[in-house]
Amino acid sequence: MLPALSTEGMIALNIFEGSVTKERFFQFIDEQIAPQLTPYPGPQSVVILDNCTIHHDEELQ
Repeated sequence: MLPALSTEGMIALNIFEGSVTKERFFQFIDEQIAPQLTPYPGPQSVVILDNCTIHHDEELQ
């Protein structure tokens, strides 16, 4: 499961069988998170990720 939360509540959710792969995570960011982002310093302009290994990928950063 890949959830995305904001101060308003859940803004995106992807439920699937199996592991989170780089491709699946990138697709989630590209298709569900990025379209909701606004320019900084607007609302929903900052994405905070935990210390999961996939979050350190150079391509994602």
